[in-house]
Amino acid sequence: MPPLITYDNGIAIEGLEFLLDASRTADYAYVSHAHFDHARKHGRILATAETALLYRQRFPNVPTRVLPIGRPVKFGDATVELFSSGHMLGAAQILVEIKKTRIVYTGDFKVYSNLTCPPLETRRCDILIMESTYGDPSYSFPPQNEVYTRIIGFVKRVLADRNIPVLIGYAMGKSQEAVMLLQQHGFAVCVDTPISKINQLYRAAGVKLQSTSHYLHTSLENKVVVVSPQTLRHDEYRQLKRKKSLFLSGWSVGVKKGFTVGADAGLPLSDHADYTQLLAYIQECNPRKIYTLHGEARFAELLCDLGYDAEYLTRGFRSDQVKAPVTTSREQPSRESSESLPAANDSVIGQNYELF
Repeated sequence: MPPLITYDNGIAIEGLEFLLDASRTADYAYVSHAHFDHARKHGRILATAETALLYRQRFPNVPTRVLPIGRPVKFGDATVELFSSGHMLGAAQILVEIKKTRIVYTGDFKVYSNLTCPPLETRRCDILIMESTYGDPSYSFPPQNEVYTRIIGFVKRVLADRNIPVLIGYAMGKSQEAVMLLQQHGFAVCVDTPISKINQLYRAAGVKLQSTSHYLHTSLENKVVVVSPQTLRHDEYRQLKRKKSLFLSGWSVGVKKGFTVGADAGLPLSDHADYTQLLAYIQECNPRKIYTLHGEARFAELLCDLGYDAEYLTRGFRSDQVKAPVTTSREQPSRESSESLPAANDSVIGQNYELF
């Protein structure tokens, strides 16, 4: 009989001594990656070395056990293995083998390759607990090389018009990929303070990012600026003349097409999988049971229509209870509180939207 799985403060698996991505303070939690919506302050944590490095910048005194990628480790009656999710530096999925059951929790994951971290891996499993951020068929991302090409094309056109190209992306993860892309194409890059701090940590972890100047402390002639959404509300940024901005996010397509945090344009450079990629990932894992979270409730319903045994996790869930009807995304927010999907005309400047 498989272990009991519950969902309240993160995911709890019967017989496992730590919670998975606990959303509130816990005694002991596995942190899949360092984005704020997955990395809370806990009594102690389990994580990859890179996630621990990033996590300690906010919570320096939390005891941490570091696990290497790809090396099974015993925790009581359970065996645990971390493997890459491709989402950002240090991000890892977790395979838990217990009671003759293989359980995979994905955290956030990306199918396309990422310039600053190892690529996505998959594991066969009996039970799959997966994110579904873009679990709607309207979310279909172009090939990533095409997105890269369009980003570089935007930069070249803006520079040719003697304007300042500005790329907007979340400070941790997305912006480092943007900086790496620009530097690989020979552009000089300036950034804001949040991105600069994360760049330093990436370099400390071995990511070969070149140095970047602060956009307010250098000439911007023939340079590209990369900033986080929080910076858009700063007067110093608003006073920049002749700037043209591009928002990098999966939210720029799909049901929220046109959501660009006030930028001049948007492109779907995402740290997540789109709808088709979510389905392809499931096929690789070949689970007999699927639990979805961190996204569209409707995705579980669509999976059931495709013949899968799927269920959307809500707080208070217990795997030993009768399966409840799937709540559609119109009835149930796709994320809680500040993590819900922003409306196309919402202003999110200064908020912690880490799904970009």
